[in-house]
Amino acid sequence: MGNQDRRVEPAWMPDAELFAAAATEVSEGDPLDPAPHLVALHERPTRAVYATAVRLLDDEDPDARELGVRVLRELGRQDDAGRRPFSTQAIPLLVGRLDREQDPYVLQNVISALGYNAAWEALDEVLRFTGHPNRWVRFHVAAVLPALVDPERIEPKALEALRSLCRDEEADTRYYALYAMVEEISGADPELVARSLADLVDDPDEQIRELARVHLAAGDGGGSAPD
Repeated sequence: MGNQDRRVEPAWMPDAELFAAAATEVSEGDPLDPAPHLVALHERPTRAVYATAVRLLDDEDPDARELGVRVLRELGRQDDAGRRPFSTQAIPLLVGRLDREQDPYVLQNVISALGYNAAWEALDEVLRFTGHPNRWVRFHVAAVLPALVDPERIEPKALEALRSLCRDEEADTRYYALYAMVEEISGADPELVARSLADLVDDPDEQIRELARVHLAAGDGGGSAPD
């Protein structure tokens, strides 16, 4: 009887059981809750796990699509360039979901997955969602942009997107966009960054005000302008 009560550790579970348990974590759990079975899938970057995740991308059930996306988001460790073992194959599939995905929650996870795979070639596609009506989609655009650009020479269109997101109605999005400009990107035009900083020194959110005031006082404008 004791043997029947013993739980199998996720690392030792067959793929099918691991996907089933991860599906429960995704559909029933809070996004911030621990998801040990999903993590176990991330740590199993095999062709079989990748193929199963890809099949889920076209499932009619949004929970299934979310699971597929979240597996692809962190499937295997990143290399020095931020790529994962299946990034080259997964990125076009994730980009293809951007226009087809109708569920905002799945869509925000697709955008997040592109960032976690350092999908710099998807920058233009992600920028199209800067003004999306869903607050969390916009939030994830702000969060992933630093992973999609050269931090030492950010594309002007990406910088303008961050500046636009600094004016977002949601404080979380404004903060992430501002943080990206002043803490994660060194090659932004300092004059443009300074303008965004000046706009935010009286922001209703204390955390945003403090970040803007510190960098405006330092006069660093988020870094030096590109050559």
